[in-house]
Amino acid sequence: MNKSKGGWQPGTQILQQDMWGDQLLTVRPVTVVEDGEQYLALYTHPSAPYRSAATRSRHAMSVRDRIDHWEQPVQTPLEERVSGPYHVLTLTPPGSWHSVWLFWDLDWEVHRWFVNLQSPIRRTSKGIVVRDHILDIRVEPDLSWSWKDRDEFDELVRRGWFTDKEYTAVLAEAQAMARIVTEKGPPFSDDWELWRPDPSWPVPVMPDDWDQPGW
Repeated sequence: MNKSKGGWQPGTQILQQDMWGDQLLTVRPVTVVEDGEQYLALYTHPSAPYRSAATRSRHAMSVRDRIDHWEQPVQTPLEERVSGPYHVLTLTPPGSWHSVWLFWDLDWEVHRWFVNLQSPIRRTSKGIVVRDHILDIRVEPDLSWSWKDRDEFDELVRRGWFTDKEYTAVLAEAQAMARIVTEKGPPFSDDWELWRPDPSWPVPVMPDDWDQPGW
């Protein structure tokens, strides 16, 4: 991989491998925007290729069915898919238990923000490994916000899916990020809405060894 003293160079294509438990759930190639002391910023092109075993209709299920789905190991091969008709920027502070996602439509109108609660990312020779913790914060363009999947998170906690350390860290991070959104703090105050990718960056491709660990 292309790395500078501060990390990956802008424009470098890396692989994001999302895990659920010990199983690979989603894999997507992404483009590095910046990799420094403040953020690892990654860009997902519209219609970029990725693979996933996540259920497409999960939010049409009952909470019980969704929990049963999360507790079962991934049995099916990861499907070939493409990202939707939107641009996505993710901002992950080093060592943090969250990442902030910013979505635009194809015409660069801000669609929404999203705070994803997750374990601190793990870097590999291929890119990064992300372990999601279900609980999220949905943030509208006017920075009003609401919890997302709080019912699933609470039920998984009740069933002992998360360790005490994970539970404490996720809740503390969620509450801290909710305050930041309410107070319009960074990154929501940093004009990321005006960011645009380098037009020379190609849509990333899925490497042949996408399903192999890089550690």
